[in-house]
Amino acid sequence: MDKIKILQLIPAILFILFCAAILILGLRGIPGNPNKDALNTSQWKPNEPTESAPFELSPERGRFALTYSLVEDKSFQFSVPLAKFTTPDVAYVNGGYVSLFNPGVSFLAIPGYVIGREFGLSQVGAFSTAALFALLNIIFVRLIAIRLGSNPLAASIGALVFAFASPAFAYAATLYQHHISTFLILLGIYALIRWNNLWSVALIWFLIAFSVVVDNPNIFFMIPLGVFALARIIWIEKEKFKLKINFNILGFLTLLAVIPPIVLFLWFNQASTGNPFQLPGTLQSVEAIDEKGLPTQSEISKLLNLQKTYHKEKTAVGFFKTRNLLNGFYIHFISPDRGIVWFTPVILLSILGFAYLYKLNRSAANLILATIGFNIILYSLWGDPWGGWAFGSRYLIPSYALGGIGLSLALTKFRKNYLFGIIFIVLVSYSVWVNVLGAITSDTNPPQAQVLSLEEVSGKEEKFTYERNFDLLKKNKSKSFIFQRYASQYLTAQEYHQMMTALVIAVTLSLMVSLFFLKNEQK
Repeated sequence: MDKIKILQLIPAILFILFCAAILILGLRGIPGNPNKDALNTSQWKPNEPTESAPFELSPERGRFALTYSLVEDKSFQFSVPLAKFTTPDVAYVNGGYVSLFNPGVSFLAIPGYVIGREFGLSQVGAFSTAALFALLNIIFVRLIAIRLGSNPLAASIGALVFAFASPAFAYAATLYQHHISTFLILLGIYALIRWNNLWSVALIWFLIAFSVVVDNPNIFFMIPLGVFALARIIWIEKEKFKLKINFNILGFLTLLAVIPPIVLFLWFNQASTGNPFQLPGTLQSVEAIDEKGLPTQSEISKLLNLQKTYHKEKTAVGFFKTRNLLNGFYIHFISPDRGIVWFTPVILLSILGFAYLYKLNRSAANLILATIGFNIILYSLWGDPWGGWAFGSRYLIPSYALGGIGLSLALTKFRKNYLFGIIFIVLVSYSVWVNVLGAITSDTNPPQAQVLSLEEVSGKEEKFTYERNFDLLKKNKSKSFIFQRYASQYLTAQEYHQMMTALVIAVTLSLMVSLFFLKNEQK
């Protein structure tokens, strides 16, 4: 590689290092290598969101518990202390406790856990798995945008918006599946637009199969990728008076790529439940465990009773109902507790970019828009569009990433438009402020529909928007590992939030200014 190419890579490398630094500043956790008994104490599992304990909700507890059990206990089943730590996302099968979550996230978190343990930071190491995949997603949003015709500066801005001006930031700071699922989608899209060979098709089949190991709903989001990959081994040609179906015989061999992830999943299910075809999420959850280590439904906390009431109509079939659609759209786009217009309005400008992309590359536009459509529609039909207790609409993180690509193209198209620039700067500044707030405080925001019942239990006013997060900040509460371990000696939580927000906005504005002054012929 010559010196000119190396010099051209320097801005991209600096950009990636900056994003990595912000992700590290937001990463949640506390020092220590907790044992299974310590995990159930308030030091690690909070009784109130104001506590510094990192394991707020059962999704992150359940995935960490499986990682812990695999590494420390060499077991696919949970000991009683781990099961108590994980409730209610744990099941009792064949005399033992097993996770209700697919194992992909827990498997991928093992290296981070082991490395972190060597430094007395096992929980922080495990949580860094999500941050690592968030960084990979930033890189792929930028690469895909450039590949589709975006200016590199605009592509960097689009990646920044996805990473730090959407709820994606809050879920890069803890151990959830969303960034891993998003990575699989982005890698698949990049493979399809970058290469036109059977290796890329085989990769798509592998990603589709592995996506289920991570989270069951991923199979729906991967449908557009599967359709586009299938079109490369089976295609139709129109002749004068008939249609001719063609296929690539070798192309069918690419389907063998699904075997390794499927074998992994079946092996896990067999080792965990004794049934290779038993999906973890279909098991009956255990809400509490008695003193003898047996499941019980009689001694359930008031909060769990409330959650049970809230979810009382949920069934395997009821999770997908057309009558949920309008309410789902409202929750994801407009509602004050989850809506895009409140949490990340800047991403809506991506609509202009997709209109531009449709003229440049109709095939790529169809692929991206179809993936967004599956993501939004599926979780609008979902029985719980709120995502339980959450910060923003966590289910739409894949769409935020794809929206970042659209935004990159909009910035490329309208970079000389003053009105667009002003609107973008206002919206991105607001969106960064909100989502840095969520990343360094808490994800425990209840749905608006649950607040009245929750107030009856708690006996106090319960906020359900990001005001709840701001109240924590005013109390000088932040779950950021860097803040708690180092920065709290010099800054308040509000000052830490202001510093991170200012850094992201400053870099974004610098890129905007550079983009504006580029000559028109430059890309």
